[in-house]
Amino acid sequence: MWARVIEIWAVNRLLRSPSFHHMVRGVHRRVQRTVHGVPPEEMGGTNIEKTSGIRHFLRLFKEQIQAQLKDEPRKR
Repeated sequence: MWARVIEIWAVNRLLRSPSFHHMVRGVHRRVQRTVHGVPPEEMGGTNIEKTSGIRHFLRLFKEQIQAQLKDEPRKR
């Protein structure tokens, strides 16, 4: 009987622990990457599809060309 009470108390304490949930998220992320590969959001690149599309890209491209023609440092 007392062993069951101690087990219930330990499980409840573990499930309320932020460090336990952090560890579980890390394991879940690693398993998902192993099964499905690295998500496209984390691969880097231009992320054009996340913005307003080709118009946004063309506006930024035009700004960069103008800045290079004026010999200004690049914006980051």
